[in-house]
Amino acid sequence: MPHIEIKTKENIYPGEAQKIIDKQTVVAVITTGTISPDAKKRFDQAGIAWAENVPESEFRESEAKEEG
Repeated sequence: MPHIEIKTKENIYPGEAQKIIDKQTVVAVITTGTISPDAKKRFDQAGIAWAENVPESEFRESEAKEEG
C-alpha cells in the first residue's frame, strides 16, 4: 500500500534513502531534518516526492485536527 514516510531524523543520507526506496511503497518522504543532495537525487530518480525542514509543530497540529 503506498504511503508517506515521516522522519524526525537530523539528516537523511543516501544509505537510508535507498532503504526507503527499496520498500517500493513510499510515495513521499517528509522530515523534520534535512536530506543530503545525493539522497534527494535518489528520491527524484525513484519518483518519490520529498520535503525537508518541516517543523514538528506541523505534525502535532495535524494530530489535533484528526482528533477533533
